[in-house]
Amino acid sequence: MLKEKKTLTLPGNMRAAIVMRNEKTNIMDIKNIKQRWNATILDILKAFIDICKRHDLTFYCCAGTAIGAVRHHGIIPWDDDIDVIMPRPDYDRLLEISKSEDWGKYELVTPYDRDDYPLYFSKISDRTTTLVEERERPCVIGLFVDIFPLDATDDDLDEAKRLKDRYTKVINRLNAVSTHNTFAEYISLLADPKEWGRFAIKTAAYFFRSPIRRRLLAQMDAISHLYDYDKAKNVQVYTGSYGYRETFPKAWLGRGKMFKFEDIEVPLPEEYDKYLRHFFGDYMQLPPVEQRIEKHHRAYLNMDRRESIEEIRKHSDIKI
Repeated sequence: MLKEKKTLTLPGNMRAAIVMRNEKTNIMDIKNIKQRWNATILDILKAFIDICKRHDLTFYCCAGTAIGAVRHHGIIPWDDDIDVIMPRPDYDRLLEISKSEDWGKYELVTPYDRDDYPLYFSKISDRTTTLVEERERPCVIGLFVDIFPLDATDDDLDEAKRLKDRYTKVINRLNAVSTHNTFAEYISLLADPKEWGRFAIKTAAYFFRSPIRRRLLAQMDAISHLYDYDKAKNVQVYTGSYGYRETFPKAWLGRGKMFKFEDIEVPLPEEYDKYLRHFFGDYMQLPPVEQRIEKHHRAYLNMDRRESIEEIRKHSDIKI
């Protein structure tokens, strides 16, 4: 239930929005600014497409964005983000390109150049907006499009699952290192023997956060580059949220198939029907009404300008 109405406290005329906050889930209801929100993330996608065209980079819309393209010809009405997958060779090239090109109001946010960024995949972000997704992992970015690297994996599906499990353990450690808990939350980990490992790594991270983080990123990089993408039969989105379903035949991708998406066209995997059924079953069937909700965290939002974490902490009534 949405229990409490909170106004984002911003100076002068910089008030971004009045939103509803679910204090348990840390999710803001953005329905009163949804049109502006959608227009902004669509502009980010357009900028990303332009970069990919200029550098001959391949990508495909994925997950809910792919369903939106097929079923709604645009953003799903209750969705609040845009996701793409990018083959590892193209993804690595994108990281290099971003180091030497000026993309104006847009930036590539990666785990390699920001110690406070808690994720392994990257985002192309709007520099003129402010977003903190989670209070416990306070990282200032802007509105964004998620870019998930698509890695080659083993031809044997059981081995691919084992690799996914290895990778997930490293991600969990990165989450533990990146999460800022209160002292009470930290000590409470000792009450559950299953959390003792998390307690240990958080204790070490208090003193050595940066080197531990670099080591974890190196471990994920090593798994991601184990196999030659061009020779692989199967691919895997290690950073995806759909478990073992994130492994699928590379042949499904093909050259891509274009679909209308709002006022542009976007590529989906060529075998988009096989791809979407693999993840979602009957994806053309609308979910029950109670499931048509936004699911992404937003602890703080300013649609009008970029703020630093210090500014946010100074005037926001939300503890970050």
